[in-house]
This record gives sequence, C-alpha cells and structure tokens, in this order.
Amino acid sequence: MARPKKRLGKKAPQITYRSKSATRKEEIIKITAQLFSEKSYHDVTMDEIAEKVGVAKGTIYLYFESKEKLYLEILEDRHEAIESLLEKEIAKSDPAPQKLRKILRIIFKFYRQNLDVLRILSRDETHLIREHYEFTEHWRLRRIKLYEKILEKGVKEGSFLPTNIKLTSQLIFGLVRSVMFFYKTDKSAEETAEEVFSVIARGILANQDEENNKDKDIGSKGNEVNLG
Repeated sequence: MARPKKRLGKKAPQITYRSKSATRKEEIIKITAQLFSEKSYHDVTMDEIAEKVGVAKGTIYLYFESKEKLYLEILEDRHEAIESLLEKEIAKSDPAPQKLRKILRIIFKFYRQNLDVLRILSRDETHLIREHYEFTEHWRLRRIKLYEKILEKGVKEGSFLPTNIKLTSQLIFGLVRSVMFFYKTDKSAEETAEEVFSVIARGILANQDEENNKDKDIGSKGNEVNLG
C-alpha cells in the first residue's frame, strides 16, 4: 500500500484558544460587578457570588484570595480598559480642541456601556476599604494628568487661552464626574459629551467662533469615535 506523500512547505495551522481558567475568571468578574452595582460592598458575600456564578465558594478563592481583591480587580479591569482608549486618543496628532471633544465622547460612551461599574463608582465606598481609596486616587491623578496634556498642547498651539492648567484640569475632572454620576438625561453619550465640551470651551477656547465652525460636526467628516 502506498504511503501518503508528505506535503512540504506547509505548516500545520496553529489553534489558538483561551484557557478555561481565564474564561472562568472573567465570568466571576462580570457577575460580581453586577452584584456590587446592585448592593453595597458589605452586603455582597462570597457565598452569594459563588451561588450566582454556579460554583463552590472554594473555586472563587482559587482566583481571588478575598472579596476585597475581587472588588479591586473589577475596578482595575474597567479603569485600565478606558484609560487605554484615552491614551491612544491622546497620542494622535489632532488639534487640542478636537482631542478634548473626542476624549469626552469616549468617556461618556464607555460608562454608558458599563453601567454596572459606573454604579459602583458612584456609590463611593472608599471609606470602607483603604486600598479602594488608594486605587481611586491613583486613577484620579492619572485622568487629571491626561487633561493637563491636552490643555498644555492647546495653549502651545494657540487654540486654548493661557490658563492655570492644574486648576482647569481639576475643574474638567470634577465637571465630567458630576455629569456622569448625577446628570439625568435621555440624550445620547455623544450629545452629552458635546454639551460638556461647550461648557468647557467657553472658558478656554482662544477663538470660539472659528473652532465651532471647524469642528461643528466631527462625525460628518469621519472622525467619530467608535467603541464598537
């Protein structure tokens, strides 16, 4: 019987897959994020998490050594996701006003798509866990630094008025946070971002009429930010 010929020059296709462990961990994070968005930190128990996930409590501890670590990893995961998007946008060469407008759109759209995490953040339980305070402070400063970069670029290129950059960055951070947590509206994330941009622009744009005409509708020119 003739032997099958060997096919030369072709490699066997590589099969890539996600480990069962990684999938289970993501499932735990997703379900627990929903629980923490519905209840306060202390009202959620590891027993309840295990029941919702459908595993023994010991399985949860294989992935997270404590409820505190699980809670913080949920926040870490979501914060890292949005900051990665923002830093990619910052690295682009757009003029500062367009950059700020796009950043605001990303922020509001991201949290509209991740309402569970927004609810956790709005509850502000930093007084319950010391590590939570340290964590949120780290990300707060990181976001403020991002605003500072945009303002510095705008002042340098002449599109923003000279201003106290540190103070203005704090004001933008506080404004965006307040709108996310407390402003009730039926408007889309993009419309909300545009309203916030307009409020900020009145105080920092060097030539508001020119900028409004140039950037009136970024989306119509293909510059719309898309998060999927």
